[in-house]
Amino acid sequence: MKKTTIAALILTAISSVAGAQADNSEAAFKAALGYTVQIRTAVTTPLEGDTKGTSRGAGFVVDLERGWIMTNAHVVSRSPSRVEVALRNGEYVEAEKIYVDPHLDLAIIKLPQSLHAGVTQAPIECRDTPAVGHTVGAFGHPWNLSYTGTRGIISGVTSRTSIELMQTDAPINGGNSGGPLISLATQRIVGINTAGIQGSQNTNFAVAMPYACRVLDLLRAGADPSPPLLPVVYFNEREDAPQLKVARNYGGTDAIGLQPGDVIEGVTGVTGAIRNETQLYHALRGRLDSFELNVLRNGVRITVRGTAHAQQTALDTQGVVTAGILFAPTPLRDAAEVKVGAMMVHFVDRGSDGDAKELRRGDFLEAVNGRSVSNVNELREALSQAGATATLTLKRYSGGQRVFTYLERQIRLDRVETVAGRATQGVAAGTNASRIN
Repeated sequence: MKKTTIAALILTAISSVAGAQADNSEAAFKAALGYTVQIRTAVTTPLEGDTKGTSRGAGFVVDLERGWIMTNAHVVSRSPSRVEVALRNGEYVEAEKIYVDPHLDLAIIKLPQSLHAGVTQAPIECRDTPAVGHTVGAFGHPWNLSYTGTRGIISGVTSRTSIELMQTDAPINGGNSGGPLISLATQRIVGINTAGIQGSQNTNFAVAMPYACRVLDLLRAGADPSPPLLPVVYFNEREDAPQLKVARNYGGTDAIGLQPGDVIEGVTGVTGAIRNETQLYHALRGRLDSFELNVLRNGVRITVRGTAHAQQTALDTQGVVTAGILFAPTPLRDAAEVKVGAMMVHFVDRGSDGDAKELRRGDFLEAVNGRSVSNVNELREALSQAGATATLTLKRYSGGQRVFTYLERQIRLDRVETVAGRATQGVAAGTNASRIN
């Protein structure tokens, strides 16, 4: 009789815990209906890494007074784009890009004032990253199934991608990107749903909120949250023994006193060890005017002092379009080592003259009519003065016995357009006339 009573009590306790978890999940997803939005983005001239067309994703309100929505950079695109936002059961209206991060897959956009009353502000967890095993829910619009919630756990943290990301087995599919990853214990947002490994439903990734909150706090304070532009690349270390070890310093020690072989261990005044580039950028955001790096050099711990410019955000990136070709700065950080041009073909429109002349994304532009070009202004000027046609000198990675193939192509010019952010400025070839489209 006593055993039966104990067993009954255990079953009752388990049932009560399960019921409480179900209640938390239901409450978390219900609250998410109030702060989650749908985002639709159209891109006509994609920069490297983006594609032409219309895509959809999610976002969530992080500052109701300002109307700010947090989402992924790839949802709103790092290219010039038209971004629209819709509330639940509402129509799409145009939104404004406020900030698109050059490192994290993170962006802030702004709701029109007329929509502020229709949403709530999301509760975000800025201090801690949940431990492995923590139960979470992904919320968004997978496969156009609007306002859908899925469950899983935090599976780990990885820096095997270009940035550090949380790993989760909560299903994240097309349309979930930019939506909230919610702690089902606290109902607070712990990450931004970002990506998954194709063909593996249980291996998905999210940007951790502490990194996103640092950007948000700096924006609210009116400061530039951009990461530093450091002329440094690092060794690709094993994930089971992570360290940030300098492989090359292309700016020389006069720019910042790091040497090949240096291991960056921390930033003076900032709590926490540095094990990857995302952690370094996080520690340096808002501190670019003066900082000290704690470095291990040849077994001796030293301090390296430095300053840095901010990386250029997507909103400030400019390109030039002509003959259906989008030229923009070369995005390679080690471009100096492989000696390629400062300008690159980012996109060639099908059916254009550039397409007919067999130009490809990834071709490096060396010169226009024999005139070397090293930035957008020089390229725009060279093309505008070229007349009806221009001869381009290009370098293409071939991967064979020769690293590069060299090309010379004559293209027809009708207009020379400058793209930056969401604006496009057009100049008729061979004239000084200009207008805003």
